[in-house]
Amino acid sequence: MPNKRPESEVPENFDDALVELRGLMELLESDDISVDTLTQAIRRAAVLLKHCQSQLNSTESEIKALMDELGVTGSSEAAATDDQD
Repeated sequence: MPNKRPESEVPENFDDALVELRGLMELLESDDISVDTLTQAIRRAAVLLKHCQSQLNSTESEIKALMDELGVTGSSEAAATDDQD
């Protein structure tokens, strides 16, 4: 494994987690990966993916709340309205 941090520990920064995920993807795509390393890499990737998804969901909720507060219509809502015309 490229990183020796505990499996359940996640980076505070989203970008750091993404960089680690990219490194794990490279490792998983290599031809000479052992079964033990494969298992560890997949477990770590699952933890990081869950963390990143949680951060993205939180950010999306915060942005929606701010847009509602400002009375701004999101582009996806506007696109849906345009499609109905």
